[in-house]
Formats: sequence, C-alpha cells, structure tokens
Amino acid sequence: MSFDVNENEVLKADKISFSFGDAARPLLDGLSLTLNRSEVLFLIGPSEMGKTTLLKLLTGLYRPSKGEIFLQGASLETLSKAEKKLALRKISMTFQRSGLFDSKTVAENLLFPLQELTHLNRKECDLLLQKVLNQVDLTGTELRYPFELSGGMQKRLGIARAIVLNPEIILYDDPTAGLDPMTSNHILELILNVHREKRTATLIATSDLDLALRVSAQVSSKICFLYGGKMVQEGSGAELFQSKDPVIYQFFRGLLDGPLNPGGGQ
Repeated sequence: MSFDVNENEVLKADKISFSFGDAARPLLDGLSLTLNRSEVLFLIGPSEMGKTTLLKLLTGLYRPSKGEIFLQGASLETLSKAEKKLALRKISMTFQRSGLFDSKTVAENLLFPLQELTHLNRKECDLLLQKVLNQVDLTGTELRYPFELSGGMQKRLGIARAIVLNPEIILYDDPTAGLDPMTSNHILELILNVHREKRTATLIATSDLDLALRVSAQVSSKICFLYGGKMVQEGSGAELFQSKDPVIYQFFRGLLDGPLNPGGGQ
C-alpha cells in the first residue's frame, strides 16, 4: 500500500458517519480524525459519545454509513478480503471489558492470533509468548484463565495480546476503567513503555481527563475532544483547557452547571 497524500498519516477517518439501526440521529456525524506515525493521540469526551464505536470503525469491526477509513493511505473499502486481512494485522485494539476468550488460558489467548495470522512454528510462538508475558509482568500465569486474574491483570493480558503481533498502531479503549489508582498507574506506565520501545502510533479513548493530562506531561501528545458526533477541538491539554467552547470548558473544569448538565445537578 502506498500513501496518497501524507505518508506520516497511518490511520485516518474522513468525514465518517455511523448510526445504530434506525436511530433518529447518527452517533457519529461527519467526523474526521488523523493519527500520525509514532504519535500519542487521546480521544476524550463525556461517556456514551461514540468513542468505542469510533475505535471499532477504525479497526474494521464496523463499517461507516458514510465516509471512509484509510489505513496507511489505502481506503479499507477498496481492499479485497485478503488485502484487508493483511492490512489490519498492522493495527491492534484493547477492549474496555478485556475482549479475552474466557474459555482459553492465558497462553491460548496469546497463541490464537499467532497461529491464525502468522507462519511461526510452535517453538517460535512459545518464545514470543514468553517474551510478551515478561513485558507485561504476567510470567507464570500461562495456565490460568482470564476469570482467575484480577482486573489489572486482565488489562495487562489484553495489552499483551495487542502487542504480540508487533503492530504499528495500537488503539486502547478506556484502558484504566474500573481500576484503582495504583493499578491505573501500572497500566499507564505499561502503555507508555510499549510506545517508547516500539514507537507505535497510539490512540487512547477515555473519559479520564486526568489520565490524558498525566500522559501529556510525560510524552508529547494531542487531545481530540468528541461531542455530539463531531470532533469539537483538537490540541494540547493546555490549549483545550483554555478553550472557550462551553462544553469543553465545563468538562475540563468538572463543573456541574453547563451544557453537559443544564440542571446543574439539582
């Protein structure tokens, strides 16, 4: 695949819209987003605004009703089934609710994509399995099942499965949701280590503003604010904090009164 316009762009949503069923209003409405090579990009905004849906569109799990998704310059709509399968090996996603196979052990969860999508022999798969488990501090859990792991361990296993194919792009769906502060910090450090070591293009969807601002303090990153089916504004944490948009102003300051909650919590 070749880049049509900007070879620094690895993933792009171009004026996409998406609705579930016969919904009166689209969940996403003419939305555009660009993720560049080796970039850390946050997709942030209130809950239930379509962040997870957008990630699934970007990974080809959903198809937009309008607009196009481009992966390294090629529209997913123009690729054959075989070409699309090959292209999507370059992108991985972690799911908010782990997305793991409950009936498979830790080792089986990691071996599954290796056996399905690579030509590695069993010895090579086992060596890679041990390397990835060591990266996420899960060595010794190979024979355990996901339900036997803590929430934080399940998140780390999800990250292990995301990186086992050595993707160029990783999308994280609310990676610290439901975790205590110490475990959240552990997951955050793991995400940053993966980014630093592999230089992956990284997109993190979250409602956790503190998470985005903490990362911004450690690595150069950008924040895209999603609301009402559109990208309202894009920029650094400092730029969005100074935004005059009433929705962003309220969200960044945690105010009760404003367009996100007209009743002011009364």
